[in-house]
Amino acid sequence: MFANISAGAWVYGTCSDRYVSDGYKDKMDFVSRVERLSNIEEVKGIEITYPFDINEENYDHYKTLLEEKSLTISCIGVELVCDRKWKTGSFCSPHKEVREETIKLVKKAMDFANQIGVEIVNLWLGQDGFDYLMQTNYVDAWKFLIEGLRECANHNTKVKLGLEYKASEPRLNCFLNSGGKALAVAQATGCSNVGVTLDIGHALNAKENPAEIASILMAENKLFHLHFNDNYFIADDDMPVGSVHFLHFVELIYWLKKLGYSGWYSLDLYPYRDDPDEACKTSIHFIRMIEKMVEKKLKDLDFHEMAETAASKNMCNLFTKMFDMGE
Repeated sequence: MFANISAGAWVYGTCSDRYVSDGYKDKMDFVSRVERLSNIEEVKGIEITYPFDINEENYDHYKTLLEEKSLTISCIGVELVCDRKWKTGSFCSPHKEVREETIKLVKKAMDFANQIGVEIVNLWLGQDGFDYLMQTNYVDAWKFLIEGLRECANHNTKVKLGLEYKASEPRLNCFLNSGGKALAVAQATGCSNVGVTLDIGHALNAKENPAEIASILMAENKLFHLHFNDNYFIADDDMPVGSVHFLHFVELIYWLKKLGYSGWYSLDLYPYRDDPDEACKTSIHFIRMIEKMVEKKLKDLDFHEMAETAASKNMCNLFTKMFDMGE
């Protein structure tokens, strides 16, 4: 059984960086992004950003387009990062008016998601954190975060809030900086509809093992959404899936299948100098190959037996299973 694949609309963004602020590509309107994405075989969903991609005012117009292109909105991300008004944070801002605006916007996004039948609202709180030491009241920030999330979660219990953690960027140190802390925050709210969005690249940046974090989150019923991408550990490169961490993805997909994850595999790619269509196609090709490998060759792994065998011998056996050419 293959997972459903979606991709973020931002895959077709200008892909700017601090050196080429205008981006490496021309701007593309939302209709063109949908057109391009719909032409990629096996992409069934699109992840959008609220309110800039789709909102209450333009949804009827885009609904017809998405239906024609057989694309489902897999997740709605709330824009709480890419505007200077969030420079002091969103949920954790020391300024009450900013926190109130944050909560109002998230509630609107949740109501909109419920209205159009989208289950997950994603919250990447990249501006909530600190740059310098001795300048942040961490107790207040924690309180603001838990109380704000709880208020939003209780506002519409039919919609799930996925907390997307990241070690840093834009803030030099983000408060939600690890899978463990994201889980702790979700549990501290006491709300069953607050969980975690696991971005594989962010987990790698945090020096985590994605399969381990996914397993823990699933054990606690808190793995709400997945972003698939790859990097070299150092930065959030958002490279095609499998570009660097082959065995990490084998293990991740093995455990997602074993534990029954049924949500989306959403491609969160940022192909600066690459072709976005090919970056998506390559990622999907890799995911499907690993899914087939897991199904065909790795279903009979015996962890009790491996516990009694030398670790290096287990690796040898694994490689034999994976790369057996049938000769």
